[in-house]
Amino acid sequence: MDQRLRNYLDKHIEELLYLLSIDSTYDEGTRSRENPCGKGVAKALGYMQGLAFKDGFFVTEFDGHAIAIFRPEDVFKEHRIDVVSHLDVVEPGEGWTTDPFHPQVRNGALYGRGSEDMKTPAFLTYLAFKLLAKEGVKSPRQMRIVLGTDEERTMNDMIYYVKKEGLPDFAFTPDGSFPMAIGEKGSLMWRLTGAYNGTLGKVDAGVQCNVISPKAYAKLASGNEIQAEGKAGHASDPSQGESATLKLLEQLRNQDVLMGQLFRVFADPYGTALGVDLPHDIGHSLTLNLGILKIQDGKVYAEVDCRYPDGIDSRNLTERLQRLLPDLQVSLDYDSRPTMNDPDDPYIRTLLDTYREKTGREDAPYVSGGVSYSKIFGHCVAFGPTPDQKVSVAHQADEHIRLEDMYTAFEVYYEAMKKLMEMA
Repeated sequence: MDQRLRNYLDKHIEELLYLLSIDSTYDEGTRSRENPCGKGVAKALGYMQGLAFKDGFFVTEFDGHAIAIFRPEDVFKEHRIDVVSHLDVVEPGEGWTTDPFHPQVRNGALYGRGSEDMKTPAFLTYLAFKLLAKEGVKSPRQMRIVLGTDEERTMNDMIYYVKKEGLPDFAFTPDGSFPMAIGEKGSLMWRLTGAYNGTLGKVDAGVQCNVISPKAYAKLASGNEIQAEGKAGHASDPSQGESATLKLLEQLRNQDVLMGQLFRVFADPYGTALGVDLPHDIGHSLTLNLGILKIQDGKVYAEVDCRYPDGIDSRNLTERLQRLLPDLQVSLDYDSRPTMNDPDDPYIRTLLDTYREKTGREDAPYVSGGVSYSKIFGHCVAFGPTPDQKVSVAHQADEHIRLEDMYTAFEVYYEAMKKLMEMA
């Protein structure tokens, strides 16, 4: 790696560590008009806004949803490129061997919630932009660092931003793996609701819809309690985790009709219960994750994450799920269709060529099972920061990024952003 860039990143590492120390999970209890995702997320956004002001950038603030950072000399340029990241993180969950909001370096890696997804890559692109601005790189268009607050839940932050600012000529988000996610599978969320008249007094399972459940609890009407533990992981890749909710359902399936129904539907995370028979690789599979399941006071509430490839009809899937769960109301509350970009697009070629030049690797772009801001921007790809999908630990306990991967990503971002700025 370029030693100059390594030294520059090392010089600013304390700023990154402070950003990682902020608990920026969504907090319903501290939401307000000024802080639509709660005080922790607002603190992270405010910290980056303060850095940008100190470093001499212009900052536009979008009512607590997002900020855009750009150079004063680029204010009136008509065309723009956005580098888009989010500062919100998923709940830490259990199973950590370190404090998730006390970042630390050990065994050649930086540990902490958000170290991969995605405060570190957000900071790396900001730092690259800061250095390029310091070096006076000329550009015919405006480049922006855009930081959002609600990617892990609704993406309403970027919907709000785009409504205000319109779409850029091109965008990339450092929210995936190298070489790039040139497209993304469809993503939907089902909400399951209904009355409950079974044998259980209470169920509390899962932490977030798009996280494989690390913990599950049930209390029988008799007063007995059952707990199950799993391994958290990103919902888009069932191989990453182990669902505690499914373990709980398996124990209860012969004691309760609804538990048996739910187990039969969700036991196979690749959707065979819905009549789907597809390869199990990330780019082509359909995945199901019963992320949240709650039963209390005679009511059922659940959230299901589903990722699906092109060619699958989400409405038809919804009808099938409703038939399998006749005692619950199934509502399709979120549905984002699959996306795909042109590999010969000049912006995309610039990113891919830079990655290959800097790493010597010839990996092909892939279709991601994840959901990033690419869904909102369309002409956008997920670009890094990890060297491939198999090493991602996003949404897991002990989330981390290898230091060498971090340094490599910084160099790739610096060179790629410089080339994008200089494109005619």
